Amino acid sequence: MYRQFQQISRIQDILSTFVGNKIMLKLQKQTLRLRRALLANLGLMMCIPLCILASFLGYASVSPANVVIYVIVMWLGHFVLVSFIYLNWNLRFKDASLTVIQMVWSIAGLSGLMYIMNDIRISLMMACLLVMAFGLFRLSFQALQGIMVYTVGCYLTVLYCLQEFGHQEINVGAEFFTFVGFILVLAGFVFMGAEAGYLRQILSERHRELKGAISHIEDLAITDELTGLFNRRNLLSVLTQQRALSNRSRYGFTVCYLDLDYFKEVNDQYGHPVGDKVLKGFSKLITDNLREVDVGARIGGEEFVLVLADTRLLAAKKVCERMAQNWRDSAFIEAPGLTFTFSGGITEYKSPETIEQVLERADVLMYEAKHNGRDCLIMDDQDMQVPLDLDVMP
Repeated sequence: MYRQFQQISRIQDILSTFVGNKIMLKLQKQTLRLRRALLANLGLMMCIPLCILASFLGYASVSPANVVIYVIVMWLGHFVLVSFIYLNWNLRFKDASLTVIQMVWSIAGLSGLMYIMNDIRISLMMACLLVMAFGLFRLSFQALQGIMVYTVGCYLTVLYCLQEFGHQEINVGAEFFTFVGFILVLAGFVFMGAEAGYLRQILSERHRELKGAISHIEDLAITDELTGLFNRRNLLSVLTQQRALSNRSRYGFTVCYLDLDYFKEVNDQYGHPVGDKVLKGFSKLITDNLREVDVGARIGGEEFVLVLADTRLLAAKKVCERMAQNWRDSAFIEAPGLTFTFSGGITEYKSPETIEQVLERADVLMYEAKHNGRDCLIMDDQDMQVPLDLDVMP
């Protein structure tokens, strides 16, 4: 219950920030994807002036105008892919970064340039390595293997087309060593990608562990370790929220300060392990008798505080009476024949008093119940004092 209330008590903050945070996270991811795509394309673009210059110097098998047209077509494809990311259309795909699609298009475009650029083909092969680097930290080992096979296939196709349709005679020996070296470098990128994938997996696991540790630390910061109820720190946070609601509207809440009677005797007679079990039993009684919007907290020793949301004194009185009856009926095997009771002070928040004032008043009422013989409840209105004669309660 206390975890559920923790979520409910924060619902307004979550609702007010959820949409904004979600949009911000989406924008951050999209910005990163767009930045990576632009940087990769800028890296490839550095090859374009070289190809155009080479075409004017006669190193291309086609005219410079045709080289320019080919380059324009190639970059129109890149522009479309970058536009997909810019317009958020990429979110329709499983891989929102469009990594494989961009790599396939780039390698196909570079392969076409290899075919028409003759002697500067090796420079364009190095550009293929830049494309492999683009997918190094995004693709799995299997995906990188697929891209490697695709790249090698494109290169072999270029060699075949040059042999069959080109105007350049191929030196088979030189091409063999170039081809083997190209494959070895590509394989090196693939294995580097495997290592990068392994590191990504480790980082992902560490991230999950860190999130779990942070969640556990947050729980420890707001809950009592023994009972699982809220601790004093989070109780004050809840009371602050309740006070703010009450000050803004007719909303009211009641604070019940409860203390277990003769608890020291339980520890002295049966030992602290039994005392801890009694505290856990009382905490379970609290969670079983409160609504999800109510809060139970242990603030020290055998002292507990209930915050009953949108509740008046008479309703709070009935809740505490029911709890008192159930607690009196409780039994522990380790402490046979022991009767369990508690004393409490019940007060309602009175705007615009402080949280400290309402807690102090409830504390004073609880001690008054102790002085009146214990096993009773004292409320603000003395005419509503409720001695707990539980033997006659239904």
